[in-house]
Amino acid sequence: MTTARERFLTLLRRDILELDAAELDFGIYRVLNHRRTTVECFLGQELPARIETALAALPGSAGEDEQARIYNALYTFFARYYDSGDFLPRPRRGKAGRYMVPYDGSDTHFHWATKGSHYVKSGERFAGYAFQQPGGPRVRLLVQAASVERDNAKGAQRHYVPVALQPPGGAHPGEWRLAFEHRVLSDEELARSGGTKRRRGTRAAEAAAEPAAQESAGADEAAEGASVQDRVLNAWLKAHPAPAGIDAALLARHALRYVKGQTTDFFVHPQLGRFLRDELDTYLQTEFVNLWDLPDAALARERGKLAICRELGRAIIGVLHTLEDLQAALFEKRKFVMQASYLVMCSWLRALGTQGAALVAHAAQHPPQVARWRQWLGEAEGGTASGPELLARCPHLPLDTALFDEPFQWAVLAAVPDLQAALGGILVHGDNYAALRTLEAQWRAGVKCIYIDPPYNTDASPIDYKNGFREASWLSLMDERIAASKRLMSDAAVLVAAIDDAEGAALRSLLQIQFESNVLGTVPVRSNPSGRPTKRGFSIAHEYLHFAGRSEAAVIGRMNPTEEQAARFGEADELGVFEWRNLRREGSNSDRDARRALHYPLFLSDSTIRVPRMSWDEDTEEWSLNETPRESETIVLPIDDAGNEKTWRWSHEKVAASGTEIVVRKDRTGKNYVYYKRRPNEEGVVAVTAWFGARYSATEHGTALLKKLFGRSPFKYPKSMHAVADSIYVAGAGSRQSTTLDYFAGSGTTAHAVINLNRDDGGQRNFILVEQGEYFDTVTLPRVAKVMACPDWKDGHPKEGVQHDAEAGDEPETHWSRRTLPIVQVLRIERYEDSLDALALPGAAADAGQGELAGFDALLRYVADVQDSANPVRLSTAALARPLHYRLPTVWEGKAVERPVDLLHTALLLLGLHPVRLRR
Repeated sequence: MTTARERFLTLLRRDILELDAAELDFGIYRVLNHRRTTVECFLGQELPARIETALAALPGSAGEDEQARIYNALYTFFARYYDSGDFLPRPRRGKAGRYMVPYDGSDTHFHWATKGSHYVKSGERFAGYAFQQPGGPRVRLLVQAASVERDNAKGAQRHYVPVALQPPGGAHPGEWRLAFEHRVLSDEELARSGGTKRRRGTRAAEAAAEPAAQESAGADEAAEGASVQDRVLNAWLKAHPAPAGIDAALLARHALRYVKGQTTDFFVHPQLGRFLRDELDTYLQTEFVNLWDLPDAALARERGKLAICRELGRAIIGVLHTLEDLQAALFEKRKFVMQASYLVMCSWLRALGTQGAALVAHAAQHPPQVARWRQWLGEAEGGTASGPELLARCPHLPLDTALFDEPFQWAVLAAVPDLQAALGGILVHGDNYAALRTLEAQWRAGVKCIYIDPPYNTDASPIDYKNGFREASWLSLMDERIAASKRLMSDAAVLVAAIDDAEGAALRSLLQIQFESNVLGTVPVRSNPSGRPTKRGFSIAHEYLHFAGRSEAAVIGRMNPTEEQAARFGEADELGVFEWRNLRREGSNSDRDARRALHYPLFLSDSTIRVPRMSWDEDTEEWSLNETPRESETIVLPIDDAGNEKTWRWSHEKVAASGTEIVVRKDRTGKNYVYYKRRPNEEGVVAVTAWFGARYSATEHGTALLKKLFGRSPFKYPKSMHAVADSIYVAGAGSRQSTTLDYFAGSGTTAHAVINLNRDDGGQRNFILVEQGEYFDTVTLPRVAKVMACPDWKDGHPKEGVQHDAEAGDEPETHWSRRTLPIVQVLRIERYEDSLDALALPGAAADAGQGELAGFDALLRYVADVQDSANPVRLSTAALARPLHYRLPTVWEGKAVERPVDLLHTALLLLGLHPVRLRR
């Protein structure tokens, strides 16, 4: 029979502190391994001795198994907040453990279970994982084949399926290996796991299979909530008994831990220590001591036992707090740039002169670049077109400096006279929270518009969090990322969030918390005119755009008119369509007293307008004439037909310089009036709160557009180009010098929209896109490169008839290529897993100054300082003698590897510097 002490120590050792995994030499396991001896000594020897000594010193005599009661109390407390490998900081009160909401006293209070915790998005790293069996062999778990969901395709869910337990030998002497495949389950495998057949292209069947799996399972497995993944793993291990010498239970536990770590997102709790200490005090005061039933003589001893529990509980909390703070520090820190590269338009680089032309000629002979161009241009695999031939066909193709050696990269950068003037955008490959933190210094208050299309939390594609808090996980993900992005917004900036009914109400509530009274409105968009059938009877045809301003200075701008609206004006000149409007102002602020300087005389004839010589009288605030009209001219003032004194719309200086933008026109009675050209593309139209036009259909202007670009649709559910363009235009990108940020970049529609807006009006807008998905290299970056190279595509090829150069007689500066900013920066940043893998615990060397590691003069590591609660982790900086040669140690495929760090671009970001010229 398991004793109270054994039950409590098992909870701490195996589940909470995971000491059985301390042999692992990567990530947080390094810290556990470093502290393992100390913790084991505390749990196995010091803890029981301290309890016995403390109890022996208490007054009175023991009337129960007091040690068991103390262990049970500690077990009850820690188990109450621990669930499936994670702590849940949710206040609990009373013996029934009822949850309490930490109400803040506001009029209304929006709360979720994981509020205040960092949501960490897992990535499918397929890293090796090994453990040392006590007194037995070493076992490594690894993926030998993976069918990855490329390009954000939301097909059937993939699972980790064991295929073989391989004995030591060959390339892995002395090490057993449990090999997995990561793939879609067959219908037969899914049925054996308690599920049903898949519906093509959806995860809904497998989401529904979870409860079915539990119903068909035994009582024990159902009670534990075994998922399809758990059952696949357990079924294989049961069908393939572990060979002699391998602990089957230990293998199963590590296999489950490995799979969970690869597939589930998790939390880091920076407030865990404070939370647990407060909860421990409440728990002991209300549930451990029973004052009413105790005789007076027993109160002193009872108080002593309470003190023992509090002291030991706080000691354990101290260990947990240290580990969690360490992880939080690594998660929150600004990240290293692991690689910085540039997409540079070849036509622009060639136009810089002889040096630029030589660089383009070299790129055209570089096989990796030529292969990439063929891929971008939709050439058949194995195509033979040469680099010069491809450039002749599409001269604005960008070269990718990541494909070249360092001397060539630096030569390209040195040829750029003004990097900021040429920079059209930044693509960041990495976690969006990490990217926002890293970009903060350089872009603080520099972003005019944010557009996000966050992942929806639906049955077809749920966020997989191991404790099952699907809604709370999504809200934590959004909460801290929106908060981080606010620091990049200017006071007048607007955030636009696209969302459907699945999380629309929750997101609106979150925006009201983050932006207080500056939620500007919600716009329903008919994004799917044909509708999406649902079980409830409705066919869903809409989604929402939520708009929120950074401050009261943020307002919704006017929209560009549609082609139909523009066509109503009927006249056009070289600057576009226009209509004639009376120069006299009407409506609000049109009276003379509102703007007295705008009430001035004009000299009119039947065909001319002239601003006379005038003087301004400061005392009377009136204009006085310094000349008389000519014989053919009459004096006209802005007075309406009722005799009310009004103002002109323009100042007299603007009227004098207006040229053909202002004319004299007669009304039906023959009276002369002054008219000006109103251009809707400059003034725009007021944005309405319902967007139902056909141009907002994601099918026609999202999916179909990607098919034109790639010859297929490599990304599910892209937004309509027009919906994104109109959203960012009214949210701040109407300014021709604006920066637009999208930290859920997906296929890159936002970058495409910004490039198109520049081509429409000659603006110099730029974009910042962040994406961590694998499709960054197969969809997001290639899409930006394709759009830079050509504005119109068909079946994955540049569309025939596109004019790649200005035609004879055209103004070169109005050509689309001249209106395309020619450089896009590509940053690949350190991952949270990289930070964990780079942890170093140098033992005794930690006490020697900076705690550097001997022999690692060019190797960056994070040194965990478990003694300094204010700074739980610091960077090992050795001697920064060779900053361009630094590397970051990490673990990949179970092996320690070193990846180069771009310390130059890291420093530029962290110092908030925008480089104009880069030379080596």
